Amino acid sequence: MTYEMKGTLLHTDTGIAEKYSPIISEHFNNDTTFYARTRKEKVDSIDYRFVARVARNAMVGPKKSTDDLIGGSSGRINLYTHLRQYAGAVSIEDARALEAERNGIGPLANAWASEMNDTMKDLSKDLNKAFLDSGTTLGSEFGDAVDSLGAILQASGNIYGQSRSTYPSLAANVDLAVGDLALTDIRTYITTLKTNGGKNFVIYTTPTIVTYIRNKMEADKMYIGTSSQAGFVGALLFDGIPIIEDADIDDGYMFILDQDEYFIAEFLPFTIGTKELGKTNLTDTKFIWGILNLVFRRMNTSYKLGGITS
Repeated sequence: MTYEMKGTLLHTDTGIAEKYSPIISEHFNNDTTFYARTRKEKVDSIDYRFVARVARNAMVGPKKSTDDLIGGSSGRINLYTHLRQYAGAVSIEDARALEAERNGIGPLANAWASEMNDTMKDLSKDLNKAFLDSGTTLGSEFGDAVDSLGAILQASGNIYGQSRSTYPSLAANVDLAVGDLALTDIRTYITTLKTNGGKNFVIYTTPTIVTYIRNKMEADKMYIGTSSQAGFVGALLFDGIPIIEDADIDDGYMFILDQDEYFIAEFLPFTIGTKELGKTNLTDTKFIWGILNLVFRRMNTSYKLGGITS
C-alpha cells in the first residue's frame, strides 16, 4: 500500500510563511483606512532617526554678474522616534497538524485560513484605531501603541526630541471646540494649511460628521424634476479633497492631513513569524508581527479638529 504525502511543505514554518505573508498585505489594505492609504518607508533601525527641513536656503534669489556667490543651505534638524511592535498569535492543535501532514488537504488548511483571517482582522482593527486615536500621549517603547494622530498633532510641547515653540513647523493647527461645522469653516481650515505650504490633503473623520457634511452639501444641491436620484454617488470630495469616514475615529473629531508630510516607518512589514513560540500541551502556535510607527516631518500643514457637534 502506498501513502501519498501531499502538500507537506504548506504546514511547515516556511510553507505557512510563504502562503500567508502575501495575504497579510491584502488584509491590512482591505480592513484599514489609514494604514492602507498611508505611504510606507522601509527603515533600518528600531530607534529611527530622521531629518526635517525647518528653514529655506536664504542665499537663493536674483544676482548680478558682479555679485559674489555666497553659499547657503536649508535649515535642518535631527528628529528621532522609537518604533512599536505589534503581534498576534495563532494556535492549532497538534492532532489537526498531524492529520494535515498525512493527507496534505484536510481541515487544517481551512483551520489555518480561518484563524489567520480572524487574527489579521483583529490586528488590523487594533492598528487602525491606534493610528486614528485622539489621545495626546506619545509612546516611547515596545508595548506602547503607535503614535496616533491625536498625539502627534499638537500645538505645543515637545516631539521627536525637539520643541514645537522653537520650530513652528512641528506645531500643528488645533481647534477642539468647533461646535457647528460650516462648509465655509472647512474651506478656511484648508486655506490656512495652504498658506503654511501644504498641498496634498486628505480628510479623515467619523461617519456621523460625514453625514453632517452630506446634509449641508445636499441642502445646496439643485434637483431636476425629472431625476429620481437623491443623495451622493461615489467618493465624497470637498474642493477635490477626499473625505474618508472611519468609525474608529473618536466622536467629534476630524483630521485634515497633508499627505506629503507623513508616512509609516516600517522596520519589519507585517509577516508570519517562522519560529514556533513553543508548545502549550499539544498546541502549535505561530504569530503575525510587524515593527512600525507613524512619522510626521512637518505638522503645521495639518489640522486636528474636535468638539464637532453638527
